[in-house]
Amino acid sequence: MNEKSSKDVNRRDLNHLKYLISHAWKWDKLLFVYYGLFTLLTAVQPFISLFSIKWLIDELTTEMNVIVLACILGFFLLGGVMVNALVTFIKNLYMPRLILLRFKFINQMQRKAMKMDFRYTEDPKTLDDLENSGQAVSSNHVGIEGVFHKLFEVSGSLVSLLTYMSLLFMLSPWVLLYLFLNMLFVYYLTSRAKKYEFSKKDENAALNRRSSYLYNTMSDFKFGKEIRIYQLGNWLCEKFRGIKGEHLQLTKKIQKRYLGVSLVDAILILIREGIVYAYLIYCVLAKGLSLGSFSMYFTSISHFTTTLQSVMEDLAHLRLQLLYVNHFRTFLEIQDELPLEEPTPIPLLKPYTIEFKKVSFKYPNSERYIFKDLSFKIKAGERLAIVGINGAGKTTLVKLITRLYEPTDGEILLDGINVKNLDRAKYFDLFSVVFQDIKVLAFTVGENVAIQNRDVLDRARVMECLEQAGIKDKIASLKHGIETPMLKGLEEEGIELSGGQNQKLALARALYKNGDIVILDEPTSALDPLAEYEIYQNFDTLIGDKTAIYISHRLSSTRFCDTIAFFENGEILEYGTHEELLAKKGRYAEMFNIQAQYYQLESVEEMAACAN
Repeated sequence: MNEKSSKDVNRRDLNHLKYLISHAWKWDKLLFVYYGLFTLLTAVQPFISLFSIKWLIDELTTEMNVIVLACILGFFLLGGVMVNALVTFIKNLYMPRLILLRFKFINQMQRKAMKMDFRYTEDPKTLDDLENSGQAVSSNHVGIEGVFHKLFEVSGSLVSLLTYMSLLFMLSPWVLLYLFLNMLFVYYLTSRAKKYEFSKKDENAALNRRSSYLYNTMSDFKFGKEIRIYQLGNWLCEKFRGIKGEHLQLTKKIQKRYLGVSLVDAILILIREGIVYAYLIYCVLAKGLSLGSFSMYFTSISHFTTTLQSVMEDLAHLRLQLLYVNHFRTFLEIQDELPLEEPTPIPLLKPYTIEFKKVSFKYPNSERYIFKDLSFKIKAGERLAIVGINGAGKTTLVKLITRLYEPTDGEILLDGINVKNLDRAKYFDLFSVVFQDIKVLAFTVGENVAIQNRDVLDRARVMECLEQAGIKDKIASLKHGIETPMLKGLEEEGIELSGGQNQKLALARALYKNGDIVILDEPTSALDPLAEYEIYQNFDTLIGDKTAIYISHRLSSTRFCDTIAFFENGEILEYGTHEELLAKKGRYAEMFNIQAQYYQLESVEEMAACAN
């Protein structure tokens, strides 16, 4: 590392320390009182030990005054016990506060993850940044909390080190310089090993993500049927072993660096101890050094090398933890779209009109356009069906309408206003969306519907929405009703609903929110075609005159809609009512007839099975 980059790293580390200390000061000033007391007491510890032993030996080898011996011994024992007890007491006071401090930083990270622009949630680099920033708050001795632990330890060690250095300087400045240079070389080697370890962080993060996914898959009972029927166990274990093998090889490479440092350090210790202790013996024989002073210097040298080595290792470890803090801050500082200083007010007149004007869109880091110059209009209160084969861009369209993504080019208008000029949070409030990938939370049924704590949700409204979604009877049959916890992973009495039931629960959630624009993104794909059609029609009746968008690959489910947009390859291939599109005898009519024949055949087979 050249001098300029080394200075940049030092400035960065100091900046991170300032960041952590300023936040700690803002959140918990008492922590710094404990910090000062801990540093003071750890400085007193070696003083009591060193001078008590010196005075004791000198007294034993000279006058042998019993009273003086008793006083020295009492000072050594009582002083040592009291200081050690106080150090332990203060540790027990500050350690829980450090944990609470880490939780505050975790809260910062979680809020950022939930509030940052949605586009980042599908970006692999951001996911790696999140993985690495998570390591900064993952445990008591890694990352942010690790930095504070090391600051406590290093500060105490540095004060102790000053005590030893002052004593050794009295013995010989050259001895002190030799010991210091010796340890500095070991610190340099340790720092290089830690930098190599950190250089492999991205590779390590990717392996951790892959192994975590496989571990969770193998231990998640949701995959139990597939694992048994398709006999995936051995295959998944083989993949898991492969990833762990890669992880082991990476760990071996890192540990080889540390092994080299340990070997060099062991050799240097032999040389260092031999030279210094030979000099001490010379001082006793040639310079009349007392046995008490010999013992004090002997212990000081041993403690100095141990403490200096500990400080060097702690500083290297501190810099490693600050690298995790660097990732943490990098994640927190991901630049979202700046909020508008004066956003245009959301129009009050309902229902709303939505218009796409020459909208083009491609995902970040991709050159392929999903849409190119796409234009269409959803009139106020209109029911628009968006249909087409998988991969036609239907779900991407929902992401654009709801502003999870912004168009690459063109405009999306709400009642003639560019949605970019509207406050995003208030714009989100307009929508009740049921996505294709239903997400159930490990809370109660009522909380899953209302997305509110159980003490504030409207129970009567929850039951009404469950009834409208066609799942009230199922929930009412449960022992605890809407107070029943969802998912079995966290609660013994938790329940697992079927795919179709989860979709109905999601419909109830959309009804409870009562958004002014309703979007159903194939939420009933787990139901049979007839059940899907009935739910769509019932749902359509419930939402009244609201603007609604229905997405489905089953063309029969959206026949009731005012307009149907048939998408293919990112463009509207056909546009009109169900009857108009059938009359055109184009791609829509072709797919509709194919699906109709399939569903008719399926119905005949079901009737035959029932007859038998």
